[in-house]
Amino acid sequence: MKNLIEIGRRRTLLISISILLLSLWSIYFEQSVKSEIDFTKLVRQIIRFLLTVSLLYFVYIGKNWARIIALILFGIGILVSIGAFIGIDRDFLIKFPFLVMIFIYGMAFYHFVFSKSFKEFNKYQNLAK
Repeated sequence: MKNLIEIGRRRTLLISISILLLSLWSIYFEQSVKSEIDFTKLVRQIIRFLLTVSLLYFVYIGKNWARIIALILFGIGILVSIGAFIGIDRDFLIKFPFLVMIFIYGMAFYHFVFSKSFKEFNKYQNLAK
């Protein structure tokens, strides 16, 4: 049982890191296409990033409300990414980031809903309090 908890902990951390890297990449990509930095947009993006960090922290420590909010946001992210992938009439290279988003958010959704290791880790986090 301890092994399953450790696997759940590691996978939760890896998925969280993947989501944060995706968020940082999107901030960079949105700012780099313009010749000068849009500071109001940058401030919003930094606030969004910090909210993502805090949401993933609360998921990690076993808060069920945070897991539910994360699942809703990941589901919306998957749907928007699928819509953008289908709706954008550009090269595959322009569309590729949407495939990455679908994959990462899909893995997170699967992990937080169906993974036995996450369920054991979440149970362990709630019992440790």
